[in-house]
Amino acid sequence: MEQERFEQRRGRRANVQAPLLIRRAEARASGAFTEETTQDISLRGVSFQTSHPTPYRVSDLVIASVAIPESQAREFPFVRLAGRARVVRVQELTGPAAADSRQARVALEFNHDVTALTAVPP
Repeated sequence: MEQERFEQRRGRRANVQAPLLIRRAEARASGAFTEETTQDISLRGVSFQTSHPTPYRVSDLVIASVAIPESQAREFPFVRLAGRARVVRVQELTGPAAADSRQARVALEFNHDVTALTAVPP
């Protein structure tokens, strides 16, 4: 029998491709941010695909900042989300998209103190 997949996300997601700066929380100020690209986003979290050489693990704590392009403002009402987050899912990818390197899709859940900035109309 085929297993059904249930949606585990709590918030509505927008399919927004935006720059994501991320670093491990334990890296503190000395740790460099890496840049990824989001696949979808909500006020509760974000997912992205990565080929980062040191893969993320569930429960890792990270600092994340997402800048939403103005061209996608209709999809998501904020221009930036920033704050601490926790890795809640890591899915290894296989197939043609991951043939050249180790690829994974990573889902983050923002902490309650995430900062969401809105654009001020001109």
